[in-house]
Amino acid sequence: MSEQRRIDLLFAVAVRMFALARLSRRAAPAVAMVLVVVVAVHGTLGGVDVASVPRLAMDVPPGFAQPAARTHAHASASPREVADRSEMLAAPIVSETPLRPVPRLDKEQENIARFIAQRYRVGLDATSEFVYHAYRAARDVKVDPMLVLAVMSVESSFNPRAQSAVGAQGLMQVLTRVHTEKFMPFGGIPAAFDPVANIRVGSAILKEYIKREGTVEGALKSYVGAALAEHDGGYGSKVLNARERIAAAAAGKPIPPETVVTPRPAAAEAEPKTQPVSLIVETRTPITDESRAAAAAEPSDAHRVPQGQKGPGEI
Repeated sequence: MSEQRRIDLLFAVAVRMFALARLSRRAAPAVAMVLVVVVAVHGTLGGVDVASVPRLAMDVPPGFAQPAARTHAHASASPREVADRSEMLAAPIVSETPLRPVPRLDKEQENIARFIAQRYRVGLDATSEFVYHAYRAARDVKVDPMLVLAVMSVESSFNPRAQSAVGAQGLMQVLTRVHTEKFMPFGGIPAAFDPVANIRVGSAILKEYIKREGTVEGALKSYVGAALAEHDGGYGSKVLNARERIAAAAAGKPIPPETVVTPRPAAAEAEPKTQPVSLIVETRTPITDESRAAAAAEPSDAHRVPQGQKGPGEI
């Protein structure tokens, strides 16, 4: 009798466990919903800060600014700019290397960065970086930062990957084969395409030419490789005009027109000059008695019969 009671008790326990399991399965969605509500309201789950938990593939890549921070930084932007920035933030961020933080610029530098971005169709973040490092490099070597930016505008139109047929590379189109040692502190020749290294080296070269030539015009003539030529093909005028436009943008003034340099016309051929008779040198063969006799025996050209025709009286 005790054995039968034990069996009945075990059977009752098993039935209740199965019933509890079925009830838990049905109640699982409700329990999960309650947990979600608790997390949404309090931001914590059992004392654990949810914001500190890694989000795996949804983690923000290094160097990427949070949307909220960007919106605050550009709170005075127009609705169109806000919409454009919202689209950019919604797009996936694909970058091989972490993005550099956007440098802080003063009012003058911000005006220049906006002007360059609009004129040369370059991203504002990139132009801000170019302007920032141009000012730093120019300050270190004691040259005009707007002149450095003007050289960049004429040389590469602010394309850091620009390369010429003669081997000039980067923003300031530095001839790396000539200035190899100047890139050594930055890692060698490949650093020519790095904006910071290229601006540093190009500014140092410009400073050397200004010191050597004594004038900005002479330095620009050397920079373009025309130091020994009669003229620089208008390169200096173009750079100085670009510098004037950048200075106007920095001050918030109307931008002057851009100078279009036309190539110099080729020098006209010199007209032949008449010389006095006394300077004319006789170069013909002297006439002798033998040459006179031969000329008398030979018929003149006026009476020479064309080849293939018959003369008078010939049949």
